[in-house]
This record gives sequence, structure tokens and C-alpha cells, in this order.
Amino acid sequence: MEPTASFATGAAREPLSYPPEVVARIAALCEAEQGREACGFVVRRGRALEVVPTRNAADRFHAADPAAFPRTSRDSYVVDPRDQLRVLRELEAWGGEIAAVWHSHVEAVAYFSEKDRSDALPGGVPAVPGADYLVLGVRGGRVTEVRRYRLHRGAFVESELA
Repeated sequence: MEPTASFATGAAREPLSYPPEVVARIAALCEAEQGREACGFVVRRGRALEVVPTRNAADRFHAADPAAFPRTSRDSYVVDPRDQLRVLRELEAWGGEIAAVWHSHVEAVAYFSEKDRSDALPGGVPAVPGADYLVLGVRGGRVTEVRRYRLHRGAFVESELA
């Protein structure tokens, strides 16, 4: 796969590999959110990867406007805008970039849904340019699969984690 542009710098970067400890940390966070989709980012600073959980604001948005936000955290995620702003400010201050956006699907497989695609490409423009999307399927409270998706020539394609 060809290099992608960094969200922080616009510079080309090679695709990442996600080590088992990073995947295990994300899986533990997903399993802790019983019956709710968990979400967050993987941040890269130099060669180091850090898992940054965020709050899922889907329930809050649904309660405020169920017509505009018909889904709840049971079947959707909305990265809390305040958490996203905090992460972006930290990256600006200390350096780094969002390498991946991750979330879980509750009692479902780890697929890149049409909603995931529309959230990742609002108006056809990448919400987080260059970022991977990691989707974790959670069944019976346990992560059963993890899949990685990358934007490639206008389509999200599955690629290897490592």
C-alpha cells in the first residue's frame, strides 16, 4: 500500500504496524464498556504508539436530538468533541499525530459499516486524513476480532494489523 499523508504535518508516512500490546490495550478498553461501543485514538509520537480512549457521546447527542441522532452507544459511537479537541491540542503542543481511530461493535463482527464510512468521510473529505480505522467486534463481553481499514483510492480496504 502506498504512503499516506500525516494529519499533523501533511508529510508522507509509511503505514504502521500495531503491536500486540497496543491491540490488547484497545481490546481491554472495549471489553470494559459492556453493551456500549467504545472509541478512541491511537496517537503516534516518533515511533511510540499510545492508546487514547475517548468518551462515546452518542447517548448525549441522542438524548438532545433523537431525530438527528437516532442511534445510541449500543450501536454507534461519536467521539466526544471535547476529547477530540483535547487530543488535537496536545498533539499540536507536544508533537505527534493521530495514527488511528478505533471503536467497537457490540454483539457484531468487526466490519467497516456504512455509518463508519460516512463518519470517516463527511462530505467526501477524510475526517482524520491519513488515519487508519480499527474496528473491534465484541461478543459476549469479549473482543472476538480486530480489523484494520485504510482509505485507498476513495474506498476503505481491509489491511493487516502487523
